[in-house]
Amino acid sequence: MIKKTVKEIADLLHTQAFGNIEQDIEGVQTDSRNVTEKTLFIPLIGQRVDGHSFVKDMKCATLWQKDHVPYPEHVPYILVDDTTQALQALAKAYLDTLSCKIIAVTGSNGKTSCKDMLCAIFSQEKKTQKTQGNHNNEIGLPLTILEFDEDIEIGILEMGMENKGEIDFLCSIAQPDYAIITTIGSAHMENLGGKLQIAQAKCEIFENMKDNGTLYYNVQSPEIEEVLKTLSFGNKKAIPFGKGSDICVTSDLIVEGDSMKFTCSILDEQVTVHALGAHQADNALPCIALAKQLGIQDQSILKGLKEMEMTKMRTQLCKVKNCQILDDSYKSNPESCKAAIDTLMSIPSKRHIAVLSDMLDLGPNEQQLHYEIGLYAKEKGIDELICTGPLSKFSAEAYNGQWFETKEECVNILKPYIYQDCAILVKGSRAMAMDKIVSALKEEEVK
Repeated sequence: MIKKTVKEIADLLHTQAFGNIEQDIEGVQTDSRNVTEKTLFIPLIGQRVDGHSFVKDMKCATLWQKDHVPYPEHVPYILVDDTTQALQALAKAYLDTLSCKIIAVTGSNGKTSCKDMLCAIFSQEKKTQKTQGNHNNEIGLPLTILEFDEDIEIGILEMGMENKGEIDFLCSIAQPDYAIITTIGSAHMENLGGKLQIAQAKCEIFENMKDNGTLYYNVQSPEIEEVLKTLSFGNKKAIPFGKGSDICVTSDLIVEGDSMKFTCSILDEQVTVHALGAHQADNALPCIALAKQLGIQDQSILKGLKEMEMTKMRTQLCKVKNCQILDDSYKSNPESCKAAIDTLMSIPSKRHIAVLSDMLDLGPNEQQLHYEIGLYAKEKGIDELICTGPLSKFSAEAYNGQWFETKEECVNILKPYIYQDCAILVKGSRAMAMDKIVSALKEEEVK
């Protein structure tokens, strides 16, 4: 994490500090509940809460927005015009003092998994740090950078977006040396209008990449290639991965518990990934390719993927009684939902049950897209479809499945299944809080 004095941080921000300017700083916080005496507190101004109001009870140094008077007298403070902009400027200035390579990952689906894979691989040989959780926006990304240690060699940054220009802005803080675009899907269709427009927004990561940088992109999202044709490459490279490219999976997937095995075109040995699903095999491809490009040994790549730990609620398999639960409850859109159904069907089990909730931000075709998910579940041989959420009524209708108004009703229906040889997928957009169903079923394990 950043370790400076108050004065050194003020110098990075080209502004003034007051009070004990030689006080040591170790890390920053925007949450007043997590500060220590050596923290630099950054009081952000939200719609409901102004972080400045918490400083009166603190003993640590703080940024302080100039228009907030009176200024604090009991702690060191650094005067800034805007605390949010100062957080972002501090992250950029701090990153400029480091000598690490930055790998940026974006995409409609799979960016968190891809980030986890990259970190698992590169940390075998290099000091590597990554975005934690979903800190992938204009606040989370700078906080991630300020957690980087001074001796970091590889920094892996997840970049999320909902609108055009947001990747541009994130790259203005952290210009990537290398980048990956995992997929172009239907998420944020409501904001951007179509997949081509989503690809244009995602390809901002390529436009902002440093000279001599390399982008790996999913060839199965043709909108990316369409956008790339309109951009100036200079000394940059764009390399496709996925089916039909030179970087591809070359065998069927073999599922063993919560891992899978396969071969690919760029490694001689069979790959074991501690994750499930064909989409996760595809996510591994650019990670393997980039690691090889940067000189990571094959054995380190294989070990990293075999031992990696996925971020929770992303195709996470757990056993409850006799049942296997596939927790993919963090997010959902048509592409990721179909991939999750495919993954469910790849799990050896006598019975496969999908528990689905609404996919949000899909725009005017949201009802039809939910209906198509029901048809897809039927086509793939799902034994039972259980739905909750107003839009998921259309999925249940297409499948002729069950729909319930509450998650509690879903849990009651599911409880008998945990004593059977079956696999249960739980998935929905984050706002639908489908992880509560997973937690309720897990509680049955100890009864």
